[in-house]
Amino acid sequence: MRKYLVLVLFLYRLLGFAQNYVDVLHSEYTATPQNTFDSSNQTTDLQKININITTPIKLKNGNAILTGLVYDRVNTSFDPGEKMTPVSSFILKMGMNIKHSDKWSTTFLLLPKLASTFTATTSSEDFQFGGLVLAKKKKTENLSYKIGAYMNGDQFGPFLVPLFGFYYKKKKLEMDVIVPSYAKINYSLSPKFTAGVNWRATVKSYNLQGPMVNLPAVVKRPFYMHHLSNEIAAHVGYEPIKGVIVRGMAGVSLGRSFRVYENDDKIDFGLSLFRFGDDRVPLNTDFANGLFYRAELAYRVYLD
Repeated sequence: MRKYLVLVLFLYRLLGFAQNYVDVLHSEYTATPQNTFDSSNQTTDLQKININITTPIKLKNGNAILTGLVYDRVNTSFDPGEKMTPVSSFILKMGMNIKHSDKWSTTFLLLPKLASTFTATTSSEDFQFGGLVLAKKKKTENLSYKIGAYMNGDQFGPFLVPLFGFYYKKKKLEMDVIVPSYAKINYSLSPKFTAGVNWRATVKSYNLQGPMVNLPAVVKRPFYMHHLSNEIAAHVGYEPIKGVIVRGMAGVSLGRSFRVYENDDKIDFGLSLFRFGDDRVPLNTDFANGLFYRAELAYRVYLD
């Protein structure tokens, strides 16, 4: 059941419009100690890079045009004894935030994506298309509720995620939660220092171009990689000047895997924590649970 606990990593960034700030630039680098494969003593490195740019354009009527770009890169070995294989994705964010009243607003985003090893000519297999709708209700000056849905045509099949959450900030405490994707609790130790805990769930898929060394000889069709992970971590943040935030994080990644499947081995439909028609056969070995370390740098624009 552990694979059902994972969801969409980049929702953590895309759903940030409930706060009184926007991170127009957010970058992070993640590294791990040597990772052990399940049922094997062999190990591999793992590095991740994520860069997220958001450029909201506020209109006179209170609405805002939302544009941006998300880049991510994962570099690791998918199987014991295999060389490291980097995969990357580019997501274009296009949409609007519509203010209906003083209490209600809705965000609409189109999310076309290229996700691949990019070792050959780009094809339709590298393309995914997704979208997000998120409504926010301001309950009080300190509390907002969020409800919506995310949909994407992943390599493993169509994937729909209903979203529910809240944002709360009072004095030194800040809580930002979207179920079932992420949760973040932040506490201000001083005007410049913060500390807190995070939970983040991830599901991503990438088209794999070219041959994989250790796959069975009978496998001749193209394949894709389905990345799953749940991260629990503690963090410390520092804001040396207003809007520039440096954050260090350490935690554990649970239920993580980089499973490789044949391209025609898909699920019928994914609905939040459930996969219908999931009788897929992975062609490689899962990772064991392990530690990770992350450094983040953000440029934040405050809205009030």
